[in-house]
Amino acid sequence: MMDNPGNNREEGQQVKSSFNWPAVLGSVVLVVALLAVIGVFAWKLGWLSNLAPFSKWSTPEVIELNPSVSSGGTLEEKEYRWSYDGNSFKLTLPIPKDIYDYYRKMERAPIEDYSIYVTHPDDDGVLVYPVAAELKRLAVQKGYDAKETVNFAASFVQNLKYRLEDEEYPNYPVETLFDKGGDCEDTAILAAALLQAMGYDAVLIRFTSPIEGEAGHMAVGVAVPGVSGHYYPYDGKNYYYLETTSPWPLGEMDQGLFSKYNGVSDAIYKMVRAPALRFSGKLEYSVESRWFSDKTVDIGVTVTNWGTAKADDFYVLAFFEGHESGTMSSATYDLAYGHRISGVVTKGIVVPSGGGTLLVQLWLDGEVVDDWILDVS
Repeated sequence: MMDNPGNNREEGQQVKSSFNWPAVLGSVVLVVALLAVIGVFAWKLGWLSNLAPFSKWSTPEVIELNPSVSSGGTLEEKEYRWSYDGNSFKLTLPIPKDIYDYYRKMERAPIEDYSIYVTHPDDDGVLVYPVAAELKRLAVQKGYDAKETVNFAASFVQNLKYRLEDEEYPNYPVETLFDKGGDCEDTAILAAALLQAMGYDAVLIRFTSPIEGEAGHMAVGVAVPGVSGHYYPYDGKNYYYLETTSPWPLGEMDQGLFSKYNGVSDAIYKMVRAPALRFSGKLEYSVESRWFSDKTVDIGVTVTNWGTAKADDFYVLAFFEGHESGTMSSATYDLAYGHRISGVVTKGIVVPSGGGTLLVQLWLDGEVVDDWILDVS
């Protein structure tokens, strides 16, 4: 039998493919390159500026500034002795070392409103309230009226040692109690905290030195009916001057101190819990130049709440001086006290021809609470 011509192939012989792989690969490379060019072109036109791969800043990050509190800390017993109205008094106070260390590690706020040191809540139940309650109990026991009770509580603070530290910064009440002394703002903060805990309406009174570079002074004001003497009107009330570094009674002010500041205070701070927002670190920015469009600048800032209450719905506005119609806003944010948020972004502020002065404002409750100025070319 003859073999079939149609099967006249060697076993295992492969049929050669007609598919052109080099051409396909070249086409893929060409398409990818074309898409890349289109993507870059779209980015240059600003169409993709809000997409994550093309964004300079990521999602805002919030961190807590308060140090951690160690548990099981030891108690350090502090004894205080002082005199008032011919009577001697003694108070023994066990202070948790971990609470003292907690406040010692606390980052100090770059703001002049020292009421935040009075209204910080973490030492109230541990120290401030118990000391205030004991002072009030002793005052009631002696039959003191409202004015005498203020002077009695003040005498406890006035008998602490006046001391200056190597680093000049305000102390929280627990620090002054633990150290058994401090300078004028430290004792004023402590006295204001104790008086407020005793139910008095107290404020902090700040004086700025007329001599440049010299430290000013801080005292307390107390609104007490039936008192005469030197006072400062504020918010419809008269707050009588109370010195905390030496034994002056309510309403009386050292003549030398009065002459130095002409009796004029430059700030009065109410003892209420409130947010205190400030810009932190440095302003980051990038300038974008796109084809067929204006040059724009994007900014990113960090904001810290140094206060003692939550800040709701704050935002950042940015515009070039004289070009307020081009104002751009960030999103709105909330920030708990003792926290910091980075990556608050305001984008697309059009740069005037030749550049200009960029104004960056931090807004809270309808007011500008901080601002930055930046020259952009």
